[in-house]
Amino acid sequence: MKKMTILFLVSFLSLNSCKKEAPAANPPATEKTETKAGGYTADYILSDKAGKAIAGFTVNTPKVQIGSETYTAKEKEDKRKYYSNGTQRYEVKLKDDTYKLRDAGSKLLWKVKTYPDKIKIADNEENLNPYEIKNNNGAIEVSKDGKVISTMKVTGNEISVNGQPAYKISKTSDSFALGILSIDQIPMDQRLLLLTEFLYQKK
Repeated sequence: MKKMTILFLVSFLSLNSCKKEAPAANPPATEKTETKAGGYTADYILSDKAGKAIAGFTVNTPKVQIGSETYTAKEKEDKRKYYSNGTQRYEVKLKDDTYKLRDAGSKLLWKVKTYPDKIKIADNEENLNPYEIKNNNGAIEVSKDGKVISTMKVTGNEISVNGQPAYKISKTSDSFALGILSIDQIPMDQRLLLLTEFLYQKK
């Protein structure tokens, strides 16, 4: 009788041990925020008004894709350097509420001054004659020299500029920094870098 009891206990303990050691079920896969379209894989896919993908940008960590170029960031002290195909193309110098986009030779392209309710973008160190972007009753206004030069509205995934369809974006954002996209005087790759940097720093 004692032997049977011992055998029963041994069997019970063995079964219990196997249950504990059984591998846990695979956890559900984490949902990715990246989207694929037009050869781009990014947090945000920017398309023209017809829906054709023209660029992609990822906020964390900063990356911009446009055409055949993919700009990836590398941190270095108080700046980020952006490389494409192994070559440095841009750098972003960071300081408090200001960041500067420079070319590979450290020449200033754009100086961005951020405020709680607006952004100023100038092509000079003194921040003279800047573009100013702010939210005005749900519309994003871009002004220069005190005059509004464009008004952007974001409705769902649709972006209109001056009342006309302009872009589509894969993921909505309520940031007034989207107004950067309407400044045609800034090359599109630089617009995307400025926007990505703003969203990355404010995340």
